[in-house]
Amino acid sequence: MVPVKNTKLYEVLGVSTDASRQEIKKAYRLQALKCHPDKNGHSEESKRKFQQVCEAYEILSDENKREMYDKFGTADESELQEQMSPQMYTTSGMSAGDLFAQFFGGGSTTSGFFERKRHTPEMARGPDIKHNLKCTLQELYYGKHAKLALNRTRLCRKCDGSGGKRSRTCTACGGRGMRTETTRRGPMVQTWSSTCQDCNGSGTYVRRKDLCAECAGQGCRTERKIFDVEVQPGMRPGQEIVLPSEADEVVNAEFGPERVIPGDVTIILQQLPHEKLRVLGDADLLLSNCSVDLRTSLCGGSVWIDSHPSGRVLKVDVAPGRVLAPGTVKCVENMGMPKPGGGFGNLYVRFNVEFPEKLDEATATAISAALDSDSNVQPTSSQALPEGVPIEDHVMSDLQPDLSQGGSPHKRRRGAADSSDDAFDGDDASDRAESCTVH
Repeated sequence: MVPVKNTKLYEVLGVSTDASRQEIKKAYRLQALKCHPDKNGHSEESKRKFQQVCEAYEILSDENKREMYDKFGTADESELQEQMSPQMYTTSGMSAGDLFAQFFGGGSTTSGFFERKRHTPEMARGPDIKHNLKCTLQELYYGKHAKLALNRTRLCRKCDGSGGKRSRTCTACGGRGMRTETTRRGPMVQTWSSTCQDCNGSGTYVRRKDLCAECAGQGCRTERKIFDVEVQPGMRPGQEIVLPSEADEVVNAEFGPERVIPGDVTIILQQLPHEKLRVLGDADLLLSNCSVDLRTSLCGGSVWIDSHPSGRVLKVDVAPGRVLAPGTVKCVENMGMPKPGGGFGNLYVRFNVEFPEKLDEATATAISAALDSDSNVQPTSSQALPEGVPIEDHVMSDLQPDLSQGGSPHKRRRGAADSSDDAFDGDDASDRAESCTVH
């Protein structure tokens, strides 16, 4: 076995110099997850390490590039040229690209996207692919697995991005990817450089008969990848699921397709609206309109809740003597959404008291007598009136709004029932609601 001149890339992945391709691939996945910027607060150190891991895998996973790195300590043609003596190719009449190809049996290994990298200081990171995943409240409660199909551009696996079996140095630009033109006008000489149109700046080309049949010489293919996305129980709307390095490997750049470090596929959870429930804070739920009859609101009893995301029907007991006023909010502990670390949030219930349209005279008399005998009830008619104030008697009638004139001329007064939602816009709902039991 040929001794390895530089072991830096092997140390980055944490493998030995005689590691197999499968061992290198496994080590890359572990290191990529460990150093990924999303898991390290997007610190500059994590970005630097993640790029080193990607570049190390790019070279060591390719047989030709790995052989070149083991022999010379680098897989970059420009660095290798700097290490060599100029006489090695200037006196032989060969171009730098021909001399470089000679080391690898007559075929340049730095073709296609890898050759284009010579003209950029370092490989850039490609853009992320973002996708919204819609979930019901019940799916967020229990979790789910979703199949997500996305289109992405990846390197051709058959030719590894080279575009063909054998690439040749572009004769128009001498393998530089740029052409220099000079114009003389009298005593003035003007020189400028432009991208070589023959090779589109790559410095190499592949003959038609040598083109890769899989990608037609493009070096990349658009593929449709199906991801299995796992939504954990209790995940929140807006939360992101990151699939690292699963985005495009090739993007359209100024001079054509360019190879990049793959970005991430980011799944953003979106909750479909629920008819009655909404999520508060991290794991609390608010049932915004729970109907209760007048008798239960005054005398106690049981209220049934059939809209819980667990699918269970909850029986909530209202203690006798604890009056439920319209808009009252009660707390049912540990009946909210699952928490990531275990346990559950709370369920807050806002009650809407349903009043009868009218009462029988006997019922009204009985209720009046019962309330008169209760020391907790203070009738407003017993309040003292100022002396000397004239009193007029009037009879109220039902309001009949003129709908053709835009509805009732009276503005609806905002009461406690309307403002209770505002009281639960924050995360301190538990400080403003009483508890009740559930069976």
